[in-house]
Amino acid sequence: MHRSLIVLGCVLALGCASTPKPGAARPVEEAKAPAVTPPSSRKSPAYLTPAQILKRLEESKVSYRVEGKDSPPGGWAEQLWPQRMEAVEFPRVVVQGGERVIQPWPEDAKAQALLQEAEPLFQAKRYAEAAKLYTRATEVCPDCYRAWIFRGDAAYFADDAATALTHYQKAIAINPEDHRTWFFQGNALAKLGRYDEALDSWAWCLVLSPRYPVIRQFFRTNAHLGLVIREDTIVPRGFAERMGEDVSIQFDPDHDPAWFAFANCKALWIGEPSHRLEMTGTTDEHFTSTEELECLGSALVVHEGRKAEGKMEASDPTLDRLFVIAQDGMLLEAVLFEVGSRVHPQVVLTMDDAVRQRLKTYVLKHVLVPAGASGRHDL
Repeated sequence: MHRSLIVLGCVLALGCASTPKPGAARPVEEAKAPAVTPPSSRKSPAYLTPAQILKRLEESKVSYRVEGKDSPPGGWAEQLWPQRMEAVEFPRVVVQGGERVIQPWPEDAKAQALLQEAEPLFQAKRYAEAAKLYTRATEVCPDCYRAWIFRGDAAYFADDAATALTHYQKAIAINPEDHRTWFFQGNALAKLGRYDEALDSWAWCLVLSPRYPVIRQFFRTNAHLGLVIREDTIVPRGFAERMGEDVSIQFDPDHDPAWFAFANCKALWIGEPSHRLEMTGTTDEHFTSTEELECLGSALVVHEGRKAEGKMEASDPTLDRLFVIAQDGMLLEAVLFEVGSRVHPQVVLTMDDAVRQRLKTYVLKHVLVPAGASGRHDL
C-alpha cells in the first residue's frame, strides 16, 4: 500500500501508536441545544473503508439511486450543513450541568441609554464627544463590556490606538467570548506595530467565529499586512438526500471521483440508522464530527489512491489541501472550523479550552497565513 494511505489511515483513526499526530482527539458531537457534547469515554468507532461502505449500500434493503449532477459553485456545503442555530448577538458563556451554554449578555438600561445617545455622535465622527458618553456608560456599569468596546472604538478612530487597546483589553477581560473584541484588539495592536500580538488576536477572532465576514473582508482590503484568510478547504462535490423512501446519491462528474465515495458515505448515514447508532450511540440525526470524519476520510482514501496509481489528469486542490491537514492530525479541527460553524455559528463557544487551543493552532497553520513577501505597514 502507498505510504500516504498508511499515514491517512492513522490520521483517520485519530492517532497511531507508532506515529502519533498532534491534536488527536475523539470526535465532538453537537447537541440539539446550542452546545456541543464533549468527547465521551466511549471507545472511538472504527471508520469504514470506501469498499465497506459500498458493500453495505449494495446489501441494504433501502433503494439508493445514483445520478451525476452539476454541483453549485461552492459545492453542496449549504445543502449538507444548513445553519440550525441562530447566533446570540452579544454572547456570554455559563456552565450548567457541566456543559457550556450560550446566553445573551445582560443589559444595563442606564448604560444602554448612554450608548444610544452616543451613537449619532460617533457616526458623525465627533469621537471626543462620543467618548465622554461611553466613559459615563462604563462608570454606570463597569461590567458592560460593550461600553468598553465603544470607548475603544472612539479612541481608535480618533487615532489613539494605545488608549483604544487598553479599552479593548478591558472588554476582553470582562467577556472573552465575543469574537469582535478580539478583531478590534488585533487592529489596534497592528496600528501600534505589534504584529505578532495582532496575529494572535485575529486568530482568536477566527476561532470564536470562523465565518465572520468582517475579518475576511478586512484582509482582502488590507493586502499590505501580508496575510490572507484561505477560502474553505471542504468544498463537497458529492451529496445525498432522501427522495421519498429512496436515497439519492449525487456527484458532480466534472470533479474528482473521490467525491462519489463521499456521497456514498453520506447516503449510508441517511439510509442506515443502524450505522449511525453503531458510530454515535444514537439514531438521532444531528451534526456529528464522526460522520464528517468518516465521509471526508473516505474521499481522501480514494483521492490519494488514484494519485498513487496515476489515474488522474489533474488533482483536486481542495482535497490536496485537506490531505495535508489530515497529515498534520488536524482533520477534526478542519471539520469543526468549516462544517460545525455552518450548522452552529457559535459552536466553539460551547467547547472547552483544549479544543479552542487546537483550533487556534489550526487557524495559524492552515487558515490565517502569510500571503507572500509583501511587507507589513501601519494601518
